[in-house]
Amino acid sequence: MIYDPLVSHSVSPQAPHVQSYWRDTFTPVDYPTLVNDLETDVLIIGAGYTGLSAACELGDTEGLDVTVIDSHAIGFGCAGRNAGFVLSGSGRLSLSAIKEKWDLTIALGMQQEFDAAVELVKDRVNQHNISCDMVSGTYLKIAHNEKQAEALCKATPLQNETFGTATRYLDKQALYNRLPIANAYGAIEQPGLALHPLKLIDGYARIAALKGVRLLTHTPALSIKSVAGGHIIATPRGTIRAKKLLIASNAYTPRHFHSLVDGRQFTVQSSILVTNKLTAQQRAATGLSKPLTMMDTRMMKFYYRTLPDGRILFGGRGAVTGKQGDIRVSKQRLYNAMVASFPALKESKAEYFWSGWVSVALDNMPRIYYDDSQNIGYAMGYCGSGVSFASLAGTRLAQRLNGKRLNQALPIYANPLPKFPLPSLRRLGLAALYGWANLSQR
Repeated sequence: MIYDPLVSHSVSPQAPHVQSYWRDTFTPVDYPTLVNDLETDVLIIGAGYTGLSAACELGDTEGLDVTVIDSHAIGFGCAGRNAGFVLSGSGRLSLSAIKEKWDLTIALGMQQEFDAAVELVKDRVNQHNISCDMVSGTYLKIAHNEKQAEALCKATPLQNETFGTATRYLDKQALYNRLPIANAYGAIEQPGLALHPLKLIDGYARIAALKGVRLLTHTPALSIKSVAGGHIIATPRGTIRAKKLLIASNAYTPRHFHSLVDGRQFTVQSSILVTNKLTAQQRAATGLSKPLTMMDTRMMKFYYRTLPDGRILFGGRGAVTGKQGDIRVSKQRLYNAMVASFPALKESKAEYFWSGWVSVALDNMPRIYYDDSQNIGYAMGYCGSGVSFASLAGTRLAQRLNGKRLNQALPIYANPLPKFPLPSLRRLGLAALYGWANLSQR
């Protein structure tokens, strides 16, 4: 059984690491645990992309004492479990959908932030020589039925004209010539970027530490109490008094944690398998021989990429509860879906399988929010698109804490995350949604 945010109070510092491909190929630097009381100007809860990006930004503020705590080790949560896609976007709304819901000015403003997120990751990797296996290649958004193919074909010229994107539509035959994938009816092709997510977060931690930020792992925040002049955060072995607080734990935020975040996200599981190294014949038969990232148009999307050592990573929606997350049937379901897409992989083995939690916003739009009256901020609701955007979110959250005014017209900054109704029924609703999606998207 893995950690479950709707059941567990918090991540246990003694919880075993998932047996992921990332952790099997890299071990992050370890950091100390808090063993006494502490005072700090800014406390950041969560040492993932959001929290450590905020720390990197605040570390440049002269005279500011900054501390980051995490319930477990660096990269235990989302930052060490994702697929390593670096995409322009977050949430579940496309730029066209944002334009439709708001207007073109808002959509262009959101595009600017999404693109800035990708550039932030690239610049940080290059400037600080983070060795994270970052590779450029092709990204494909694959239509899983004819209706979606027609929609992608129609949207491509409009997307390029309106947003200046460099996308190209591939019809069914053109896609098959490039990639002999089954049950695919067309795709949008554009430049893509991928990396080793655990190596990236280790690099962020190193940058923050070099800037004088205090990093404390295996130090869960058990409670938060607001007092005159700041906040008191209880941990197992010491109390922290902080003037300002950033909650950057995203999908791994404890339940009943703070009124500013309680009930404002719905956590769902995403699961990933990684195959053995493909043979030359398998690579030729599947077309999976070059740097490539892909995602389909299903409501419950499948996503996949090639890895530098010749393996295939394949991911999709996970189980409803943490208890079901790592059971054999979940692994087999994902493996069957992979083989259905690439029959030539039927002789491959799933050498790694793991799951992790994703933060979903009620309105499918992430938020970067800071409450000046309480001196508390948070960023969450990335809907599974978090490597680049979480990096930007942490940076923007730190800038907001330091007094910078962000573009309040953009929905990511305008207001807090809305609360989910009927919290006790969310899991039942999710199970029903998964069942309906399985039937409707066959």
